[in-house]
Amino acid sequence: MAPAAAAKETCMKYLKQYKSYKQHTKNFLESATRTSIRDSIEAVEIFIREPNLTTMGHLVKTLTNSGTWISHSTLRHLHAHIDFFNRRNNFLNDEGFQEIINSVVDNDASILSKYDEASIFEALYLELDYAHKNSEYQTNLKIPKIDSTLVLISGVFNEIFSTPAFERGARHLFKTKGIKYIAANVNGSKSSKHNSKLLAEQLKRYKAENPNEKLWLLCFSKGGLDTLHFLKNEREWAEENVIGVSTIASPILGSDHLKKKIFKMINSIHFFENTKLYQFFDQKIDIMMKEFQKSLSSDYQSNWFQRNHDKLPSLKFYSAIGLESEWYESHIWMVLTKLIFQSAESNDGVVDTKNSQFPDYFKGLNLGILKGHHLIGTRSSFYNQEALLETHLVMLDFLEKSKQI
Repeated sequence: MAPAAAAKETCMKYLKQYKSYKQHTKNFLESATRTSIRDSIEAVEIFIREPNLTTMGHLVKTLTNSGTWISHSTLRHLHAHIDFFNRRNNFLNDEGFQEIINSVVDNDASILSKYDEASIFEALYLELDYAHKNSEYQTNLKIPKIDSTLVLISGVFNEIFSTPAFERGARHLFKTKGIKYIAANVNGSKSSKHNSKLLAEQLKRYKAENPNEKLWLLCFSKGGLDTLHFLKNEREWAEENVIGVSTIASPILGSDHLKKKIFKMINSIHFFENTKLYQFFDQKIDIMMKEFQKSLSSDYQSNWFQRNHDKLPSLKFYSAIGLESEWYESHIWMVLTKLIFQSAESNDGVVDTKNSQFPDYFKGLNLGILKGHHLIGTRSSFYNQEALLETHLVMLDFLEKSKQI
């Protein structure tokens, strides 16, 4: 091909990609606006009908989250108008990438001897993410349908958001593949011991009402710890009713942040735990969320996992994904946490990546570390939750067909 013709073809390719990505951001903005207006009107009507502190709090939360979603979506769409030279497809011509995609499409298990699970998962995500953002690109990957019901288990302080973590992605699976999902109610400021009991009550009740369904537990952040404690306590029940567990940005081995000076200073209040005044208040409230902090502590959780990993139920799979981002790649709240909880380790703003993977002594699927900050599971996040959950389905289906799980 002549140089001029090649240059023209390249230019046309980037132009199509630019237009497609711009349309993708426009669709995202329209969806954010439509949903936010509906939620805001509903919250206003509830407050007018029953004006009290609870409905007022719900109204403020809804308006704040809706405003954040719309503003972020608007900025993303405006940026797409000038983002012509962003090379989003520079991985497509990579030989290793194409080899992985073709092998998964053909169910060729020999690829597992050449690439580890993390490399394969990353390639699958890049492929599906690109396909979502570029309407003219058709992927050969097939998204399998599963018979299991997806259970969303959120993490710390998820109550401040309008929806459970990754519900937007779960709703996409329901619309496109008919995969049913539910969201467990856990308390983001309580201990894993407390939340494991909540999970037991809710999931057993759900199974009693839906006896023919199997459950796939998708856990975000501390929700992964709560789930592990639940599974250990309900081993026999889980082996009968749960097919597997997938964690996203969960501090499986705990968090080192609680060792920071700021927490040590705050927790100095516990030196007075033998006083009557301390005990009086401790009976009424969990002072400084002592049990909550204990659940997240790396000293406690890493020891807990080492002692109890062999007591966990035998499921089809345990998988883990970690996230990492630089401070300038993060959500504004994650920028602040990176400043407060400075760490020499790679992290997503909250969880160090080294603690988000299963240790060598446990037979779990470490599916690698993806680019992303800790709030990618929120409804307002531009992160491609839809592609991430689809990647889990494709990867787990491929490993099952390859007799790896």
